[in-house]
Amino acid sequence: MTVMKKNILWGITGAIALFSFASCNPDRLNIPQKGVIAYEGFYGSDESAESALTAVYAQFISLLNDQGGVNNPGWNVVVNAPGDELYWGGGKPAGSSSGGQEMNEFRNTYDSTIPHIKTVYKALYSLIYKCNLVIDNFYGEDGSLCDSETKKRCVAEARVFRAWAHFNLACYWGTPPLVDHVLPGDARPTNCDHQELMDWIISEYKLALPDLKPREGKMDKKGAWKITTGNCLAFLGKAQVFNKDWAGAKESLKKVIDSGNYELVPTSEIWSLFHMAGDGNEEKVLEANYVYDESFGKYGAGKFSYQRNEAMFFRNIKKYPSVLLDFGSDGWGNNCAPTKKFMDAIMAHEPNSARRKAWFVSYEEFLTDFPYKLNESTVDVPDASGTKTKVTYKADADMTKEEKLMDYRRGLNCEKYDETYANYGYFFMKLKPWQSDVIPNRPKVTQENLIIMRYAEVLLLYAEACAQLGETAGDGLVALNKVAERAGAPLYSELSMENVKQEKWFELAWEGCRFLDLVRWGDAAKELAFKTADEVPYLHDDFYVHGSGGKKTTGRPHKAMIYFHDDGWAAKGGGFKAGKHELYPFPFDVVQLNPWNPETGEGLKQNPGWE
Repeated sequence: MTVMKKNILWGITGAIALFSFASCNPDRLNIPQKGVIAYEGFYGSDESAESALTAVYAQFISLLNDQGGVNNPGWNVVVNAPGDELYWGGGKPAGSSSGGQEMNEFRNTYDSTIPHIKTVYKALYSLIYKCNLVIDNFYGEDGSLCDSETKKRCVAEARVFRAWAHFNLACYWGTPPLVDHVLPGDARPTNCDHQELMDWIISEYKLALPDLKPREGKMDKKGAWKITTGNCLAFLGKAQVFNKDWAGAKESLKKVIDSGNYELVPTSEIWSLFHMAGDGNEEKVLEANYVYDESFGKYGAGKFSYQRNEAMFFRNIKKYPSVLLDFGSDGWGNNCAPTKKFMDAIMAHEPNSARRKAWFVSYEEFLTDFPYKLNESTVDVPDASGTKTKVTYKADADMTKEEKLMDYRRGLNCEKYDETYANYGYFFMKLKPWQSDVIPNRPKVTQENLIIMRYAEVLLLYAEACAQLGETAGDGLVALNKVAERAGAPLYSELSMENVKQEKWFELAWEGCRFLDLVRWGDAAKELAFKTADEVPYLHDDFYVHGSGGKKTTGRPHKAMIYFHDDGWAAKGGGFKAGKHELYPFPFDVVQLNPWNPETGEGLKQNPGWE
């Protein structure tokens, strides 16, 4: 009898006992439920295996999408906030984005109560629970329940998701509990040794491989949305890289490369990777497939929550380019902009590459290099003294770049905001939603898929494995240069870890890689050091003069002007602390419910520095 069955029977018999206390005829209460499948009858058929697996995929999407609140889905915060490629959002240095900001700057207010950490931690274990339901009930202790190809495949897919969830737990929390079966309600799991957990994860991927199906060619969209032989091998290779098994990683990742089922999209289509136009394309190894469903209500299965966070609302901007989704006044003032450090590095390496221009644009490029829905119009424009003069501007399509830079109708919305917090004069366009991503009749809901892994990461992991083995040329260099060449960036003359690190930073910015890479490379303490008070940039526009009577035009063109000053938190401490910030704290309430007992070795032991 399984744990779940025991719990269900306990609930039924307990309820009957309570009612029997007040009734002389408890048999009258034994009324069969209509429309409910009995527990004993559900787990058995191929159809029920597929149904149980569907619940796994649904939990996977929920984990990535709507955990943690509308403005701050926890997954995006947890995997991206501590990196050094972006400033986390917020119109002010506090508010609805405070958790992400605290993690981004490693402030002294960053602790185990941050809600994003809790929601992701619990959601990962919820995914594991759904996977265990499939594995326990369709595999059994010895595989004897797997009596069909369908059940074998469903169990294998669940096994991959379970290993993937444990991998993320191991990376972010170090020694989380290993949960490889459905636990009873009173279970109090304890920490698992990190190496033991990594070995188990790798063995699980290997165990799943024989029962999975490969993607059916580069154009197989469903093969990008389902667990396949290809993405299992890619996850295995990544786990082996993190486990420093360079030879094993090279072998696993080479199988993905040689499969012929994946390829980088052409340079001309690099913009499409994060939009509906690129959903399921040849570069996608695994992505969460979002399909809008009216039955989920106004926002369609929580996609709006995910979208709000990824949108990087430019609330301070008067007018959006017409290609972008315009949320108007929604969101917050900052747009999770790229850092000075990141932009200085990529501009020095590839200022005019297709990758740079598609994903990271300057303030001036944002105003001039995109089409705007602006017809010819006359506007009252105040001068430096506040005197208003009627000025007629051409339609956007008829204006030169120089004329656009003198257009009062675009740029910072200085009637309301005279600056943009934590912005170095560049915008992260990589994940900004487009009008073409919008679902019909839902102007603020989009359904472009969320990438978990793409082929570019496979190539870069392969290049790293080769570099770690001491290779300076060969297949590893070819893989590295495939990514650089597609980006339109300079090619590398040799394979080295320095070059791999740089290319991975530029290519995979804000895709959940940077923080974990810095930690495992031993670079975190240096690269995520304390931010001093004068290192927080504020974007102003030279087009305006900030007088006591408001914001006035000056006759100068739109131009980013950056001022560095205290963001209000620097004096309170910050910066990465070695020996502590390599790992996240176990959530406060989880530890409270399951405290560590050093005498018995039971409970959950908090990570170092977070006690």
